[in-house]
Amino acid sequence: MPLEALRRSDPAPAEVIVVDNGSRDGLSRFVRRQYPEVLLVRSRRNLGFAGGNNLGLVNASGEVLLLLNDDTEPDPDWLRPLQDAFRADRRLGVAGCRLLYPGRETVQHLGGIVHQNGLTDHARWGERNSPATEGDGLLEAHYVTGAAMAIRREVLAMIGLLDPGYWPIYFEEVDFCERARRAGWKVAVVPASTVVHHESRTTERLSPRFLRLYHRNRIRFLLRNRPPRQWPGILRAELRWLLGNTPWDNLWPCALAYAAAPLHLLDAYLLRKGAPQR
Repeated sequence: MPLEALRRSDPAPAEVIVVDNGSRDGLSRFVRRQYPEVLLVRSRRNLGFAGGNNLGLVNASGEVLLLLNDDTEPDPDWLRPLQDAFRADRRLGVAGCRLLYPGRETVQHLGGIVHQNGLTDHARWGERNSPATEGDGLLEAHYVTGAAMAIRREVLAMIGLLDPGYWPIYFEEVDFCERARRAGWKVAVVPASTVVHHESRTTERLSPRFLRLYHRNRIRFLLRNRPPRQWPGILRAELRWLLGNTPWDNLWPCALAYAAAPLHLLDAYLLRKGAPQR
């Protein structure tokens, strides 16, 4: 939990909200006892990544709202570069941070890339962290990871919250950034804002569960965000990927994702018709 790091932030955040997303391990008691300055918001059940973050967003009062995973450690000076970036560029709607792996030697994320068939990559993933990397200016990206993401309030007013239909996790921030960019906002990383991320406690990366959720929500993202005219190219890209060097452990999760596509297609149809979404 990044609360101790946030106490060392300079400047200090105007407010800190902890969402207890249906925990059963005494989190709320711990936060009340150790961090009485924090606003604690509780949910009786697990709302997933999007729902839990949305609960924090609707209770926040700032003009720029920041989401932080509970496995992140922001640097003491991480907020100032974000503040400066939002003040300098009125079109900046969503900003991410330079994410490093523990030890601070290796880059984890400097912006997200969405490929034609919805597969995602992190820009500069695995590169050695260096002064040159730290000094980069604003880096525009398809998306920024929700592990450390700053959102201008005007963006929320225009496009709404994270989509809880990506329950329990994965692609909700990709979808959100896609909608923000489509509405005319800039999505970018502020490399001078550094956060260490102890990736992925929720689902072990590349585990069967990770792959099942990732591919299911990848297909959902494509159906909700890509118009019919793009689908021939998407299908060709998917076929090339499947026939290329696709690891065998992706095949069954992909088959399950394809089988669920009709439900996502119905969601996409309702979305385009303007019907209420679940």
